[in-house]
Amino acid sequence: MVVGLVLALLDPTDRPLTGVPAYLILALFGALALWAVWRWLGAPRALVAAVVVAVVLRLFLGLALGRGLPSLGYPDSKSHQAGYFYLDAYRRDLASWNLARSSTPLTAAFTERVETDQYGGLLFISGLVYRTLSPTIHRPMLVGSIGAIMGGLAVLFTWGFATTAFGSHPASLAAWGMALYPEAVLLGASHMREPFLIAFFAAALYGYALVRAGRLRDGLAVVAVFLALSALISPPYTLVFAFVLIVAWIWEGYAKRIGGFRLVGLLSVVGLLALALTVGAWSQIGQAPQGSLLDLLDWWVATGARYELAKLEQSSGWVQKLFDQTPEWAHLPMATGNGLVQPFLPATLMDTTGAALSRVIGIWRSLGWFVLLPFLLYAPFAAFRAKGWRSLQFYLSVVVWVTALAASFRLAGDQWDNPRARAVFLAAQVSIVGWTWVHARRSESPWLGRIAILVGAGTLSFLSWYAGRYQGFPRLSLYATSAGYLAFAILFVVAVLLMDRKRRGDLTAGQP
Repeated sequence: MVVGLVLALLDPTDRPLTGVPAYLILALFGALALWAVWRWLGAPRALVAAVVVAVVLRLFLGLALGRGLPSLGYPDSKSHQAGYFYLDAYRRDLASWNLARSSTPLTAAFTERVETDQYGGLLFISGLVYRTLSPTIHRPMLVGSIGAIMGGLAVLFTWGFATTAFGSHPASLAAWGMALYPEAVLLGASHMREPFLIAFFAAALYGYALVRAGRLRDGLAVVAVFLALSALISPPYTLVFAFVLIVAWIWEGYAKRIGGFRLVGLLSVVGLLALALTVGAWSQIGQAPQGSLLDLLDWWVATGARYELAKLEQSSGWVQKLFDQTPEWAHLPMATGNGLVQPFLPATLMDTTGAALSRVIGIWRSLGWFVLLPFLLYAPFAAFRAKGWRSLQFYLSVVVWVTALAASFRLAGDQWDNPRARAVFLAAQVSIVGWTWVHARRSESPWLGRIAILVGAGTLSFLSWYAGRYQGFPRLSLYATSAGYLAFAILFVVAVLLMDRKRRGDLTAGQP
């Protein structure tokens, strides 16, 4: 109740006191939902702190963006001047407000073509909130509060999945990772689809963990409910979620066990429904081909990737220069590889050309991703050696990198869209990071630290190059900087392998 009152008083819109009832109702709804899930999961009291931090961080950032962007954002950006960090969020929220105050049924969000939300789910939810809680005054923080609640639910379901699959210690680390990860916090404060998808994917993973633990009925119910909800928000992601769970069931060798056919059947039905909704939404796009399903899929992947690649080239003189010096076939792989390190920490630290608030947020986002990188690079090797390739740990490591590569390929390494697409699978990322940290500590493996050194050395190498680009410091060429780092990495790995061999008579140390 206190949170609702504070939100109403800090709401940047006119007449904040008139919004008290709406915020109190929403706060009560959110608190009850979080409490119910916490009780149902049987989570410890210590987890409450992570949930509270997740919700408060997102609410605070949402309020800060609403008040700070008009003065600290880009002056020529309509979305920033209106208090929205993302242009997509600005357009969709205005469309939902216009829908809410019209006489049009809210179900029109699903039946009519709306460019701001081609799937209709978030448009419907936002319109419902405005029409029922604030029909006369546009209060964006009402919808923003739902994103914060989704952040709290994501923490709970991530903990539920990780503790069921890996144990309590990795689960605690995963829950706090979900609560604090910068990209998730920013998205949860920004009227975007991704907070819903992050929470729904975490819940689906939890349902899968229940099934593999023998709680078939509960697990199937959780998977069905939350994949159905995700289909309202984004059918393509729902299709990917269902595919990830089906492959996991087969990968771990459970397909022939009791309940295997029921799980695969349920996921297949959900997947077909998501596929039908996806095809229907994509077919409404003006440039979409009217041929077969394969033609439509090829158009969305290939044509979309080429379009994003063209945008990337037009937006950066350095990219244009590199593309001029390399063959055309190499451009998309180069952009895809670039996307795996976006947002790039050296660039965000040295780039002084952007608006103040955007620069701060860029540094914060890139720090989050670069902290995860050593763990995600180490995870597949550790999981393979410790648990084998048929293990859930190894499978999640593969999922993390396949989804990251797919997002980077489709979005051509875009520094904004690519990380937010990658963040949808954050529950898998932070869960495997939690397991990796615990495993490395227990096995006393030096390889996690060594990979962290390689990541740090790469960061410092390119930091010097970007310092020369933006600050005028002496620097090597980009090719020389890349070659120098590659030589260091090779020498470092060879040196530690030789040290290990001399010390232990083997080419490995601990569990790599």
